[in-house]
Amino acid sequence: MKITKSTFIKSIEAYDNRGLSPLSEIAFIGRSNVGKSSMINRLVMQKIARTSSTPGRTRSINIYKIDYEFKNAKRSFYISDFPGFGYSKVSKSMYRGWQEMIERYILENRNIKRLLWLFDVRRDFDALDDMLIDWLEANRLPYSFVVTKTDKVTRNELALKKTQFAEMFGKDNVFIFSAKSGYGRKELLLHIFSTVG
Repeated sequence: MKITKSTFIKSIEAYDNRGLSPLSEIAFIGRSNVGKSSMINRLVMQKIARTSSTPGRTRSINIYKIDYEFKNAKRSFYISDFPGFGYSKVSKSMYRGWQEMIERYILENRNIKRLLWLFDVRRDFDALDDMLIDWLEANRLPYSFVVTKTDKVTRNELALKKTQFAEMFGKDNVFIFSAKSGYGRKELLLHIFSTVG
């Protein structure tokens, strides 16, 4: 089980501009500054995604092609990295535009096998998160919950959060990840590879 090559393909702003071969796809979604780019870089062990300390930097859907070996077979899939939501320093019209772009891309894209919802372990749930859960479940979209920045809290704090999220989403659907240390990388890659086939 290993990634053999990872490549940035393009940035797009609508599903109509996708124009890619029909490979399976994993979509990364989450709040602004949750660490999506850092996670992608750690997963592929290569800096292919731009990281920034400024929330809201990603304003389009970034597509990456991942070549990998799994169960004695060579395969490929796409990762789509979506703009973060919940960033207050953008105009309402721009935010609505992002929301419409994200929703349309996901709902019209039959190649997406699973969404990975990244969540900063230091945060608590709010109304936006509740709305996302309602939207995911109303549209019957398969998703997994990935807790990020776990190196920023104590072991006890992490254990409490993990228990809380397991009760909400199911133990097998919650993953713990640290882009800094690489903790959880193997488990998450196995989950992704098993999903895309």
